[in-house]
Amino acid sequence: MTMATGACGINCDVCQLNLLGQCASCGPGRSDLAGRKSDAQKRMFGHPCAILECARLNHIDYCPRDCALFPCDNFTGSDYPYGRGFLDMQRRRRDQGPPAVDPSGRPIEVDASRWDALVARDMGRVANFTLTTIDTASGCLRFRFLNRDILVDTGRRCLMEKRDEVWQMRMIPLLELAVLDYFSRVDQLHPLGREMVGAEDLADAAYFSGRNRLRKAALLARYGEDLSGFITTGRHLGGQIEQMGDAAIRLDPFPRIPVHYVLWQGDGEFPPRLSILFDRSIESVLSSPAIWCLVTLCSFYLLKGTAA
Repeated sequence: MTMATGACGINCDVCQLNLLGQCASCGPGRSDLAGRKSDAQKRMFGHPCAILECARLNHIDYCPRDCALFPCDNFTGSDYPYGRGFLDMQRRRRDQGPPAVDPSGRPIEVDASRWDALVARDMGRVANFTLTTIDTASGCLRFRFLNRDILVDTGRRCLMEKRDEVWQMRMIPLLELAVLDYFSRVDQLHPLGREMVGAEDLADAAYFSGRNRLRKAALLARYGEDLSGFITTGRHLGGQIEQMGDAAIRLDPFPRIPVHYVLWQGDGEFPPRLSILFDRSIESVLSSPAIWCLVTLCSFYLLKGTAA
């Protein structure tokens, strides 16, 4: 199968030079096509394209999709193949958090009543039910969300993230909604490890159909043929490697709420497959919309890779 998109992200299928046979695609950085293109460039120009050679050396297929450093100096130091405006847009939007929209695309708004419900609770009991820390300085719940520390500031009614040893306000509606749902709902210390289930096995399985389905296509496009990248990102996010499928990681976005990603690599006969699994107890401590938000967050940071 011809791989027309180059490591830089340019799709040669839509270029007339390719159709006319005047130029061939470089292909993904890990492909044999990329190696042949690099060799040809060395013969013709005395050196290979810096972008293609970097992708090959770092075992990256597509820089815009797979590299946490994009756009790097190989792009910004030249007008080829992208202009400054495009690269500035990429950098700006990559620094943004996950889209704050629900499954139908409507903006998520966190109602004040959700904070009211949490403020009314005994934080000591909530901490015991979730095995969460109470911050000594503020008296607020503090927990590890993937690879970052989060403070649930009930006084300011916002989430804070510790960056460079300083607490900073974080506006991530998906996370805020899921946090308030969890800490307001949990009412006992639920045992873990009794049963692992998918969304289709939950009591409210019907919710996770149609537009509410858990989205896997982007993860499969990114990691379906890159198990090492999948494992590397999982570890970067604080995940644990598991012995399931061809590669599997357990993420712990909330205390006592594991989310398992199990990947089967594609081959010439079968496409890659991905399962997202939970401990059965998740349906006792999170509503279905909150589960959707939590998985969407985990998947977002998996896709961001080691830049997350």
